[in-house]
Formats: sequence, C-alpha cells, structure tokens
Amino acid sequence: MTLLQLYYFEALARILHFTKAAQELHISQPSLSYAMNELEKELGVKLFIREKKHIELTAYGQQFLPYVKKSLQSLQDGKNILQEMKGEISQSVRIGFFHSISSSFIPPLMEKFYQSRNNRDIHFQFEEGSSYHIYSQIKEQKLDLGFCSHQGPDIKSCLVMRQPLYLIVPLEHPLAKQNYVSFEDFAREQMICLTKGSNLRDRIDEVFTNHHIIPRIVCEVQECNAALRYVELNFGVVILPEVPALRTARVVTLPITDKNKEFIRDINLIWNSYKILSPAATKVKNFIIKNYGILN
Repeated sequence: MTLLQLYYFEALARILHFTKAAQELHISQPSLSYAMNELEKELGVKLFIREKKHIELTAYGQQFLPYVKKSLQSLQDGKNILQEMKGEISQSVRIGFFHSISSSFIPPLMEKFYQSRNNRDIHFQFEEGSSYHIYSQIKEQKLDLGFCSHQGPDIKSCLVMRQPLYLIVPLEHPLAKQNYVSFEDFAREQMICLTKGSNLRDRIDEVFTNHHIIPRIVCEVQECNAALRYVELNFGVVILPEVPALRTARVVTLPITDKNKEFIRDINLIWNSYKILSPAATKVKNFIIKNYGILN
C-alpha cells in the first residue's frame, strides 16, 4: 500500500467519478483505475462498485475511508509542524470556547500571553460555539485546544475556572430587592431554560433532580441572549453564568448562596490525547496550565 494509493482513494471516494478524480489528481484515468485495482488486491476486498455512468463506495470502502482521511490529515499536520519550525508558515493555534467566557476570560488571557515577546509570532484562529460543539471539534481533531465543560474518552483536560451561576430575574420581580437568593427561594418559580443537551441545562436539571423537585419550565431557548429577552418580558427567571448581554439587559442579577457548590460550573482546557500538538499549540497549552490551572 503506497501513499499515492491513499491519496487516489480519498479523491475518488470524494468525487465518485473516475475522469473527474483523475483530472484533479493530474493523472490519466487508466493510471487511477490501475492504482485502485492494486489497492483492492492488497486489501482483499472491493472498495468501489463500478457501473457505466457512476461509481459508489462499498461497505468496505465506507469503513476504510475515515482511516485514510485520518492518516492523510496526520501527515499534513506533521508537514505543517515542520514548516512552522522552519519558519515557512505562521505559527497558528486553533482554539475554541463558548460564549460566556468570550469577553471575561479570553481577552485577558490573550493579553497576558502576548506580554512575552517570545509569544508574539503565534497567531490564533478562534471558534465560538456551545460547550458540546467545542468538545466535538476537539474529539474530531479540528481544534488544537478548547475551553468547555464536557469531558470524555481520549480527551485530556485541566481545570482552569470555576464559573459561578446566577439567578436572573425581571426588574419588578419580588426577589429583585434581595442581595442574594437560595435555591429554596426560586425553586418553584417559572423557569426559562436552555434546550436539552446543553451543558448548562444538564447542570440545572441535575440540581433539581438532586432536590427531588420538578422545575416549572415555561420556555426553552437555544442561547443565553434569548433567555435574557424572555426574562425582560417577565416570562420567568433563568439561571445563567455572567454573559456580556447582562450589562445592558433590563434585569437583576442575584448571587446564589450555594453551600454544596451546585451552582458552580467547572470549565476545563481540553485537548485530544491522540493529536500531536504543534510546538506553538504546546506552548499555548503549557502557558494556560501554568497560569490558570486549578488543582482539584
């Protein structure tokens, strides 16, 4: 099995047309057909179903394709690392985070990182999404580093922040005059929640379950800004971390007294244990762990 055969297989599996794939690869169609026949002989299975006007992957081909893509991507990553080390391409680090730390945590981190002249050749590609989205991107090796609340197999992590959650109420709400609230104060209130599957929703559901209370959910929304809008309209109350929109929303933010630490969300720096990080990404990872890591 040769590297060229893998490149040819990936292109043909993506295009599913011998002539067009051969044109993209800048080879003749007979050369492509011969390479695929030889690959199938070596593997002992048929990778493509060939018909007159089109082809498609067999079950064997579909199973083989993800491994080929991963292998080719690993080789490209290795090439990029060498080019970074030689200074031929910029040192770029792909890092993801979710909305509630986008203005409170990320900018100060960047400012501190760039205080060292040795770090100023490193550039960042940022991606913002839900906690689960960032986790998925790390798992699929599409990001180098990520900040999220999810963890899982093959993912390494370091705790970097314990993020307090707050009760957000309308200006006219009876609780708005208090300096803080307990869970018992708002457990029976009409709740606005994020949709199921978000890390924050999972955390809130867990708290209510632990207290053997079914929350009175009147509205489910996709993101925090929408939740704040419904609070302003007096639909109910919501539990959120500190987000930028709180500065302008017509609501009251109340700390929650929390002896059991139920209303604190752990945020981790995560990376894929199978992904070989570039020197630049390794440098950023080590900087974050040294300056923000929290011992459990």
